[in-house]
Amino acid sequence: MTKRTIIRIGSLALFALLAAGVLPKVVRGLPAFSPLLNLGGALGARQLAGWWLLMGVPLLVLPLFKGRLFCWWICPMGFAAEMASRASPSKARLAKIPWIGKTLALLIVASACAGYPLLIWLDSLCIFNGFFAAWRQPMTWASATLSAGFFSILVLNLIVPNVWCHRLCPLGGLQEWLMQVGRRRARPTETDGSPAVNRRVFLGFAASGVAGLTARQLLGRKKSAAIRPPGAAATSFNALCARCGNCMRACPYGLIVPDLGATGIDGLLTPVIKFRSQNPTQERFCFQECVACTSVCPTGAIQALSVEVKKETPIGVAKIDKKKCIAWEQSEYCVVCQEYCPYQAVIEEERNGVQCPTIDEAKCRGCGACESQCPALPIAVIVESQ
Repeated sequence: MTKRTIIRIGSLALFALLAAGVLPKVVRGLPAFSPLLNLGGALGARQLAGWWLLMGVPLLVLPLFKGRLFCWWICPMGFAAEMASRASPSKARLAKIPWIGKTLALLIVASACAGYPLLIWLDSLCIFNGFFAAWRQPMTWASATLSAGFFSILVLNLIVPNVWCHRLCPLGGLQEWLMQVGRRRARPTETDGSPAVNRRVFLGFAASGVAGLTARQLLGRKKSAAIRPPGAAATSFNALCARCGNCMRACPYGLIVPDLGATGIDGLLTPVIKFRSQNPTQERFCFQECVACTSVCPTGAIQALSVEVKKETPIGVAKIDKKKCIAWEQSEYCVVCQEYCPYQAVIEEERNGVQCPTIDEAKCRGCGACESQCPALPIAVIVESQ
């Protein structure tokens, strides 16, 4: 076994433990080490979200001096892809496949500058992290979809060996760009800095920026019918979200699941909250003191919130269907929803001598406590997006 193989196995084990949450908690975990996510998130969200942004700096500096050392010696997704390539019986060659990863890196950074980081979720560390986030309890087929990217990369490398790391990976593409800059610095006379090359890079960056700006105008302000985690960006959420699964794994109540199409194709696998009406086995709600999901997002799609701010931040609003409500429809006393509401958002209204529940929308935070305990079947009070 070579020295490189030993290091890669050790790196894979270390990153796997970090992604699985076994090691002492590191805020935002494995995806925060990716400069592609850091850059895309910071530029797209228009803010620098604290010290964790510095975690990706080493992978911005290292390629300038050591090339793609991270890719060939450390990257866990790259090692898994390499193992799949070694097991492949295919004789397909890479020669005719263009360096798509470099284009993707350019697209992500340039579109982030326009406020809508396209395809940021193709980052390799994000995909690796999502694989481990998928296998959480309770295990469902919906949560397992987060592992699709990981298995897709393995299959691609079985079909065309080494295609992910050498041609498709956008993080590798960013490293490749930086490596070329480092070589140009060391050897200024090299021809790869020719005006033609620089012109192509400029035009590619400009086109990517236009694509990001267009997507932001068409999709970024589209109102979602889904309930997002507290602190979710009001605009451009689908673009900022890395689909890394951090928020889903962090939720102690299992409320956050990947979207499977309700928010449109651009929102596929983004996190949504599903209460009891959409998940009959779910009897929990978004506890007012819990901010676990808000502290683990590596891109700024979900902003960190204090408990005090979280209590003032609505994620939805409860609606009562009077035709299903026991009090309204059957004239029987029932205000269970009021008993469980932590925000005193359920008030009583008299009708035919019976006190019936109504929602004070100004106080409602959409936590789902009322929905989780409604005794009516079908459920009479349901939280909707704002």
